[in-house]
Amino acid sequence: MMALTGAPETVKESFRASMRITAASVSLITTTDGEGAYHGMAVTSAVSLSMDPPSMLVAVNRSASIHPFIVDNRRFCLNLMGDTHFNLLESFSRTDLRDRRFLPEHWLEGPGGMPVLRGALASQVCSVADAHHYDTHTIFVGMVEHVLLPTPSEERLVPLVWMNGCRASLASSQQSKP
Repeated sequence: MMALTGAPETVKESFRASMRITAASVSLITTTDGEGAYHGMAVTSAVSLSMDPPSMLVAVNRSASIHPFIVDNRRFCLNLMGDTHFNLLESFSRTDLRDRRFLPEHWLEGPGGMPVLRGALASQVCSVADAHHYDTHTIFVGMVEHVLLPTPSEERLVPLVWMNGCRASLASSQQSKP
């Protein structure tokens, strides 16, 4: 039987635990600064918002190093990582590996100069249409301006999935409809 929580501190801890067991795809949100230097961070908080107009929603902690660059540039790219990108993820999770984040073999310059991850399952270049501050985070609404999809030879890529603080495997990479 499930335990019911009610006290604020218990709700916060239980909520955190419930979010850790939620499997989520991993994206790298990237942007540039005024000099064209690349900046990025890993997120599991990117979701589609609307098909008409095509738009994405992503939550970024205001203390994250990328935050001021998204605010100033008003553009970002969401790069949906494949399972083969797992080793690259570590450089976006550790500050001591920051110099390995944008090695040329992993990136190409996309529309508007946005950093686009080579071999991504999809990359969506967005302009910031709106931003809402909520406590520690800013929720950015991105209008999708460009979408880069894999070539036919890359279409069977498997997404990088995160659960319980680590990489999770999909039970099957074969797709089926209900």
